[in-house]
Amino acid sequence: MPDAIIIDVHAHVYRTPEIGRQAMENFARPLKWGGIIDELQAIMREAGTWRTVIATVTPTLAMREKALAQLPAHLPREDREQVEAEIHERLLQRMDHNNLWGCEVGSHHPELLPFINLDPILMDAVTIRRKVREAVAKGARGIVLLPSLHGFYGNDRRVWPIYEMAQTLRLPILAQTGDAGRLPAGGRGHWGRPRYFGDVAASFPKLTLILGHLGKGYESEIATLTRRYPNVYTETSMRLSGLDDPGKWTPAEAVTWFRLIGVDRILFGTKWPLFDPREAIELVQKLPLTAEERCKILGENARRVLRL
Repeated sequence: MPDAIIIDVHAHVYRTPEIGRQAMENFARPLKWGGIIDELQAIMREAGTWRTVIATVTPTLAMREKALAQLPAHLPREDREQVEAEIHERLLQRMDHNNLWGCEVGSHHPELLPFINLDPILMDAVTIRRKVREAVAKGARGIVLLPSLHGFYGNDRRVWPIYEMAQTLRLPILAQTGDAGRLPAGGRGHWGRPRYFGDVAASFPKLTLILGHLGKGYESEIATLTRRYPNVYTETSMRLSGLDDPGKWTPAEAVTWFRLIGVDRILFGTKWPLFDPREAIELVQKLPLTAEERCKILGENARRVLRL
């Protein structure tokens, strides 16, 4: 292990470049990679990254909506219910397949730490508990939650079984937060608003909760949570590109937010393959941080939080 470690707590990998590009086609960014394992390993070697969290993603809500939209409008109710049940089962199988593949990748490549993706809207409590236990037996190291992709708030009680299992089994949770995705009706803000994880941090004090993207657009809520709860952390993915561009932070503003949130609570993440880890590392190294702060953000915090 190198003296100054670098740990990326937010990346994704895909079985083939075609699958990866399809998964990323809605992002308005030029794609340098297809998101396969060999590409990530090459980047890690070049950047000097010691460990990378690989989070599987299954966009079940969009998949379900697409499948339902293809059903005949006048399908009899009993037939519709049967088809909906079949769609539900296929989505569960797809998510399970992706999660177990991620665990298999981690078992062959110990530098990659697999986080499984769970959908609390699709899965009942019994299914959640069973799937978490199965994944842990296969080598899962954490859980990723995607409120904007699955349509739930952090304090939705349907997510409670996930938090319970994660706390019991000491699995960190990485949750997508910020203003991404469509704005739900009802006036409660984006699905990924950090404030809705406050109840979670209070109810599960031994749960390690990593809120993604510095809460993009809701940074003040992240700062409130980190001041109030010792088990809340955040990570930098999607926030380090374009510093000084119009509408983006300046380097000085980024450091101000880091210190307001608490440097000890900030982990380094990239969301590779959308963003280049080498560029993100260089940006952190150029920020007006102290040497100690820089080391903590790039790897020391994550080594402590992930118990590596």
